[in-house]
Amino acid sequence: LLMLSASALLLSAAVTTNAFSISSIQSAAPSLAKNILFSSSDTAGDVGESPSTAEELKSDLLKRIETLRTIKERDGDFAIGFGVKGGEIDKKSRAPQKVNFYSISADAGKAADAVMETAEQLAKNNPTDEPTLYLGNKEKGDQSPLNGEWRLLFTTAADATFSKNSTRGYATAKNIVDASQGRITNVVDFALSQDGTEPVLKQLNVVIAATAAGKARVELRFRYAKAVLTKFLWWKCKWNLYIPVPAPFITRILVFFSRIFRFGRKEKRVPPKAYFDVLYLDDKLRIHKTGEDNLFVQAKDTWEEAQPFLA
Repeated sequence: LLMLSASALLLSAAVTTNAFSISSIQSAAPSLAKNILFSSSDTAGDVGESPSTAEELKSDLLKRIETLRTIKERDGDFAIGFGVKGGEIDKKSRAPQKVNFYSISADAGKAADAVMETAEQLAKNNPTDEPTLYLGNKEKGDQSPLNGEWRLLFTTAADATFSKNSTRGYATAKNIVDASQGRITNVVDFALSQDGTEPVLKQLNVVIAATAAGKARVELRFRYAKAVLTKFLWWKCKWNLYIPVPAPFITRILVFFSRIFRFGRKEKRVPPKAYFDVLYLDDKLRIHKTGEDNLFVQAKDTWEEAQPFLA
């Protein structure tokens, strides 16, 4: 449970989570997939006319994400577990690790690079001048561009990466922004085990206070995490475990002890603030980057073109 609490708090940097697969790809012949993966505009180094408008770039982004998932179905996926030992968080900073897609295969690395390049192009075509508008405004929060439910399409954050072959298991997630309350809730739903039984950790909710720190920056303050469990010791029962300690408190304790062990040296260490910067935002797509330099691509289920990727 202690390991669970640390992981729950550190999910904050994610401000979303998920891992996906495309069932139709599983039946495709590997040799055919190998030939088509980098044959069209789905690659990083294509020759030809590049998409220019935001809508074209969004369609291109989905194609590149589909290509990456196809490759992961063929070449394998990350096997990230809980905590430091599982590769979820960094040993020194306790910040979420950044995944290396090249560790899967060269093709996966190139495909991930292509996704990130398209995200960068979209950032240059951001139609929303002030993404944080009305965040925390009780009267007009429902008009905030950030308001609503967002699902993950792509991320580089290890703590937001789930797969069937990991100790954490496969999971889907949604990121709910309640702008009127200035609150973000990450909801992670863990899939059934291979034998059809419910996992011990069925759902994880991380509740975070969100404050506008600029037109595009959102500062985060962790409130609590709630774990929905299906077993108590040896008894099968559904119960909730609340973890009220906010992450900044833990960080300050670590900084306090680090000062003691520096034996009076004057070097100052300020606990880092958790935040993310919105790079692109419209009524269907959201791209942001965290303070740990992790990229997140999220979509609303009202975006019909993206719906197959959100299942």
